[in-house]
Amino acid sequence: MIIDAHVQIGQGRYHSVDPGELIEQMDRSGIDQALVSPVDREMAVYNREGNDRVLALTRQYAGRYLAYATANPWYGDAAVAELDRALGEGAAAVKLHPPLQGFMILESLVHPLIEVAARYQVPVYMHTGTPAYALPLQLAELALEYPEVPFIMGKNGKTDFWIDAMPAFETAPNLFGDTAHDFPERGMRRMTQVIGTDRMIFSSNHPVSRMGLEVDKVRDLQVTEEQRAAVLGGNLQKLLQARRG
Repeated sequence: MIIDAHVQIGQGRYHSVDPGELIEQMDRSGIDQALVSPVDREMAVYNREGNDRVLALTRQYAGRYLAYATANPWYGDAAVAELDRALGEGAAAVKLHPPLQGFMILESLVHPLIEVAARYQVPVYMHTGTPAYALPLQLAELALEYPEVPFIMGKNGKTDFWIDAMPAFETAPNLFGDTAHDFPERGMRRMTQVIGTDRMIFSSNHPVSRMGLEVDKVRDLQVTEEQRAAVLGGNLQKLLQARRG
């Protein structure tokens, strides 16, 4: 089973993605399921609107889409309540985007939301690669504070901070690497050597990258078929199956 750990559907500032057309792309690429994120304005401001929209997609396209829930930590108690509501209504994981949501990974402002994720035992996808808000080693520090929470390092610090991804993975064993936008012979191969295939998570980051291209890169990795299957979906499936509530 191939699960794409990060796609965006809807009308964003720079991209527009139709959910039905994306299913067709998934079918062409052999992708069975995709975790769907709210778009930029929903991440930043309209959290409930975005969460409800992606939850509705999971019902409309049952079995194909899974929902990310988000909340802007600046909303305080209201953010905690919204994240709790969305996870309680079936969202499969949490996505946070520090630059869009106006916080730094190391700020305690975000801790109440991580604690909600810990209570539900769901993974947290955290955008990285944007200084000074979201860097790999900052995420490693947060992951060490919450060792019970699996964190997916969105984009592995790319573009300018990819070099910090491997030290971050070595520091925090609950950090999982994202395959999107990586070069098979540089970043992805190095990930297999540093953290092994059991901590690598496939994502296309569609529409910024192309689904078929990102799948093909994983298929070209010099690993066993069992390891390839783990990267393409097995690892994420295990994280999602741990969900409580």
